[in-house]
Amino acid sequence: MPRHDTTEIYMIKKSTAGFIVSFRRGTDHGIRPGMQLAVLNEDGFPVGIVEVLASTETESDALVSGESGIKLGCLVSIPASAPSR
Repeated sequence: MPRHDTTEIYMIKKSTAGFIVSFRRGTDHGIRPGMQLAVLNEDGFPVGIVEVLASTETESDALVSGESGIKLGCLVSIPASAPSR
């Protein structure tokens, strides 16, 4: 089974496009705009998908896709195969 890194969602903002979440992984960790990432609850079960909108070296913002159970404290799952810079 592939290994995944996870990082906590620390902010959720409402926008005209929907909800945008922020997390502490960025281009230094292989995150790029357009990537779709799974979000897990505190028990490790999938609760939604986000699409990365923008990334700095250490942080990213992503749009929540559709209806989901995503909330503060959920974990964004970063595939181990995410290309690094």
